Amino acid sequence: MLRMLAETWRARELLWALTEREIKTRYRRSFLGLLWSLVTPLYQVLLMTVVVRFLWKQPDDNYSVKFLCGLLPWSFFASALPTSCSAILRARDIVKRVALPRQVLPWSVVLSCMFHYVMSMVVLLLILLLIPVAFGPTFLFLPVLMLIELLMVCGLSLIAATLHTFYQDVEYIITNLIMAFYFLTPVIWHVDKPWISDPGKRFLIMFNPMAVFCEGSRRIILEQRLPDPIHLLTATAFSLLCFFGGLWFFRRHEWQLPEVV
Repeated sequence: MLRMLAETWRARELLWALTEREIKTRYRRSFLGLLWSLVTPLYQVLLMTVVVRFLWKQPDDNYSVKFLCGLLPWSFFASALPTSCSAILRARDIVKRVALPRQVLPWSVVLSCMFHYVMSMVVLLLILLLIPVAFGPTFLFLPVLMLIELLMVCGLSLIAATLHTFYQDVEYIITNLIMAFYFLTPVIWHVDKPWISDPGKRFLIMFNPMAVFCEGSRRIILEQRLPDPIHLLTATAFSLLCFFGGLWFFRRHEWQLPEVV
């Protein structure tokens, strides 16, 4: 696994080039181009605000910002993981003919989604200037939370890309699981809702790593509080497990990839 990380570092220029290609390919022949990474979260916020205030008739102060704080970490996870499934198959000619650290293929997809995550976070920070929100030192922990999530997604992307190369149903399975998982994660709702008043239930919900990332972003941005240390340590341990487990799984099956694609 350490050798894989060393190979990736030596091939970092290739990784950046593939990431840049992924970003450009995504917006090829698009009139707005990169602006879509800014327009999409704003549209989702506007849509959910209309639904909550006018259809559900449940007024909630600053719901748009609360929703956006949870949406951004979730959107990164929900877009990077399914998209990385086909990363190896889409580069089958390279995999067959060129000797390269193949882990850079799914990781370039993850990093391109991370780029859009950062761009969307810029939009959120601009919105916070209008509310306004008191910017405190806890904001410095936000990149740390994003990095922990990045480690988790990088590890899961290696597993997903490998499995999908052998069984091309994996992408559809992951997409449907993520759709169901969305409602179990505090994205459109948050753990301070009255119907989650039981501390035990709230404690269990926060053992979901994505709940830590989504709710942790809300706490850091809106309340200037750090996530609960126990839940944060659990999410960090899970992310490290996913990352090194993904490296191990990918290394174990990497030699078969040129034959399968």
